[in-house]
Amino acid sequence: MQLGQAITSDTFRLERTLKAPIERVWSYFVDADKRSRWFTAGDTLTANGQRFAFNFGHHRITNENPPARWAQMECGEFTMQSRVLAFEPPRLLAITWGDGDEHVSEVRFEFTPVGEETLLVLTHSKIDTIGSLRDFAGGWTAHFETLAHVLADGKANRFWADVVKAHELYEQSIPG
Repeated sequence: MQLGQAITSDTFRLERTLKAPIERVWSYFVDADKRSRWFTAGDTLTANGQRFAFNFGHHRITNENPPARWAQMECGEFTMQSRVLAFEPPRLLAITWGDGDEHVSEVRFEFTPVGEETLLVLTHSKIDTIGSLRDFAGGWTAHFETLAHVLADGKANRFWADVVKAHELYEQSIPG
């Protein structure tokens, strides 16, 4: 498991080298069907300024039961409205994170080809609390673990175990 770090009190960064070409990795971020295999369903992303919905339903990426802390995730789906802030295929995708005007943060995905692999850099900024920063860090880390397995044509089914492990590690490494 590759961990990220808090680079300021409101910004988390995670770098991950994925064993797939940049165009393939990009497609797993913008194509709704592919994205649903490691993260969330919703709308396919196509342009800068686009308003879109993410439909979270973790049952699509694992058949594990969520731990008690996330028990509400077991019973269905929830939707989050967002907007594309930057869309430069296949190198940059930036989006808003959150609904409405409060607690809205920003997520930036940068893709760099490294031979037949892709360096993915996630920067999640404007996070309102250190507790939220830790939660996002754990979630992103687990989702990227799932993505790495999916890209390797593997069956990813350790999402909740990875969330628990990542959260424990971030609780220790990100002071609050």
